[in-house]
Amino acid sequence: MKDAVCVTPEQTLAAAARILKRENIGCLPVCQDDTVLGMITDRDIAMRGVADGFDSNVMKVSDVMSLDIIRCGEDDTVESAVLTMHAAHVQRLAVTNADGHLVGVISISDVEGGASERRPYEVVFYREILGNAGMPHHSELMRVAVAQGTKQEAVEAAIAQFEKAQQVSNWATVATGYDVVTMSVDADGRHLENLECTSERDARIRPRARTLWEEAGAPEGREVQFWEQAANEVDANRRPANDAH
Repeated sequence: MKDAVCVTPEQTLAAAARILKRENIGCLPVCQDDTVLGMITDRDIAMRGVADGFDSNVMKVSDVMSLDIIRCGEDDTVESAVLTMHAAHVQRLAVTNADGHLVGVISISDVEGGASERRPYEVVFYREILGNAGMPHHSELMRVAVAQGTKQEAVEAAIAQFEKAQQVSNWATVATGYDVVTMSVDADGRHLENLECTSERDARIRPRARTLWEEAGAPEGREVQFWEQAANEVDANRRPANDAH
């Protein structure tokens, strides 16, 4: 994180706009004695101030700031902060300590470290279901960004976060599987993403599920039943002989 640049509620919109321009950022925490009271963005200034014909040299930050503060704790993980930013569709978060006092600001660019150091992995958890035509598709449940470590370490960290978010002890009770997106940057600075599907099991289940569905007369609304039946058959067939008893 970086040191926070703040405005006070009593500063004018013009003053806030100058700070945004100087720092080349889109939003500012609004603070009083290190306590975050709200946030103000360039859009707030443009749409709720200037566009309505108010004088930006007179109107106060407190008149247009948002009281819905998007923040994270200083002890939160980087991955948690990224998830918060993605969920809220924001680029920056106020970072507060246990007492709620502002200690810094973190942004997507800080996390990704610029073009040459994007976070290397995203783990996408999904549940696979069959559509009305018996064709399977993935329903994404959660996407977890992992900033560092090996791919296996990234998967383990993502599973831990997914289980915590879903409040389950085993991710497989909620999700059918997960895919791993490896991120990199080539010599020309272009962002590359390589999707590794963890679908060997799915590839075995899919045709069997379709067969079961067709044999049953292609009924609607029972896709999950056929998928789970096929999955049980596939898992039983893949089980080692000494585990069958």
